[in-house]
Amino acid sequence: MQLRDFDVNLLVTMEAVWTTRNVSNAARTLNLAQSTISAALNRLRQSLDDELFTWSGTEMVPTPLVEQIMPDVTQLLNGVRTVLTKSRGQVDTVERRLVVATADYVVALIGGALLNRAAAEAPQLSFDFVEMRPQFINRATRPDIDMFIFPANALRTTGMERVPLYEDSYVCIGAEDNAALHPDMSADDFLALRHIGYSAMPRVAFNHEMMLWDDLGKSTNLHLTMGNYLIFARIVAASDAVAILPKRLATTLTGEWKLKWIEPPLPTPAIEICAMWRPDQGKDVALAWLRDTLIDITAG
Repeated sequence: MQLRDFDVNLLVTMEAVWTTRNVSNAARTLNLAQSTISAALNRLRQSLDDELFTWSGTEMVPTPLVEQIMPDVTQLLNGVRTVLTKSRGQVDTVERRLVVATADYVVALIGGALLNRAAAEAPQLSFDFVEMRPQFINRATRPDIDMFIFPANALRTTGMERVPLYEDSYVCIGAEDNAALHPDMSADDFLALRHIGYSAMPRVAFNHEMMLWDDLGKSTNLHLTMGNYLIFARIVAASDAVAILPKRLATTLTGEWKLKWIEPPLPTPAIEICAMWRPDQGKDVALAWLRDTLIDITAG
């Protein structure tokens, strides 16, 4: 017999009879008619060429073949149940490692709360956060990334599902004793400061923060770029450089470092941080939980 010719559902019947030792009880367990169980058992007997169970007057007694194969049958059915649970089951039983592409500071803002929520609601989930790069979006169908989190208007995306998480704005941070950085400074004086900035690509100042300034024909005195926001505070606290950061991050860093921040004297784009995913992942229970949890975490 070929596997394609075998009805795996018959094994569910055998498991129920094995467990209850009674056809009537097996029928009640599976919410089926007793005649349906008897018919399934007869089909299984023909398929496996064995009596499987014999009636002793008080219970269905398994044959030696059933005694031999039941551990394999149980393992097989449990494997199928696990597949179904992981695809559309309850999130507290789903075992997954989710890969999320985003900026380092987003992980810093959400990571602690996410781990606490996962421990309480989805203990089998774990997370790999990887650095967000433009080429990831160009290959958004790549299966190794489950979710993208980044500003909605930072990159052009098509064919992706999205949900907004929170809104933010940009501020400029500098050392607390940097007298050159002050709230009422002119745009030209601001641009003349020594700047450090985020860039997702080497040798190219590719960032969301300065896109609008480029459109206005303005450019900063950019001396250092890197792909990690979190290190900026350490650098500006120890130098006369300044850096553009999302405000949510800046307000947390000023408590750790001797920093100050101002609203830039030039227009900056609003930040709408979104979560994005492929349309084929819409029914993924783990990702649905992650999306809902991120919305809750970032609402405050």
